[in-house]
Amino acid sequence: MLPALLVLALIFGLLFLTRLGGAYRATLLRRWPAVALAGAAIFSVLRGALWPAIAFASLAALVWVLWPAIERMNRPAAPVQPHDTPEDSAARALLGVAANASADEIRRAYRTKMAQAHPDRGGSHNEAARLAAARDRLLKKKR
Repeated sequence: MLPALLVLALIFGLLFLTRLGGAYRATLLRRWPAVALAGAAIFSVLRGALWPAIAFASLAALVWVLWPAIERMNRPAAPVQPHDTPEDSAARALLGVAANASADEIRRAYRTKMAQAHPDRGGSHNEAARLAAARDRLLKKKR
């Protein structure tokens, strides 16, 4: 009975991952420790061990929240390039990202700021254009 459940869970997991969009799949892969702990919680529930399942689920939630900060601490700081211009600094300040921000962090900051500044949400066209220009400028530097 247990092998059949494990095979069924594996098939469900594969179908779930293939149906997710690229951004969600990338998030799950980036936060793999939390996903592994959630899998351990599910396995514990299937085995009937409720308290270990609660512990694994709690750890999975904690790791899901803290893992990006842990990755940032382990990433070496990129030195400021000598060709860094005041416009680049202004673009980083507008988006609220660091000089060593990755392309994903720039895009995430842009989406967060744009959710508030978009004209359809009560923001102005000017602010939305400034955010888009800042994102484009910083992503162009990352290439």
